[in-house]
Amino acid sequence: MQKATIYTAPDCPHSKNLKVFLNENKIDFEEKCILASPEARAELKKASGQLGIPVTVIGDGIFIGFDSRTERRIKRQLGV
Repeated sequence: MQKATIYTAPDCPHSKNLKVFLNENKIDFEEKCILASPEARAELKKASGQLGIPVTVIGDGIFIGFDSRTERRIKRQLGV
């Protein structure tokens, strides 16, 4: 299974929900906090064209935000 890279912030409830979803589905991920790392902010801007969070990158798939629709798209991308 592919590993996800997620761009988050500590107090973002959608970021927390995304991490719960990934853990529950046993999806490996690397978390990059955009508040703690200027490099992570630059990567996020380059990948998604914006600074809104959370953003999940899996292979060539970019998923902005986290809601039921995004959850379905991530599962489809990973075959979960």
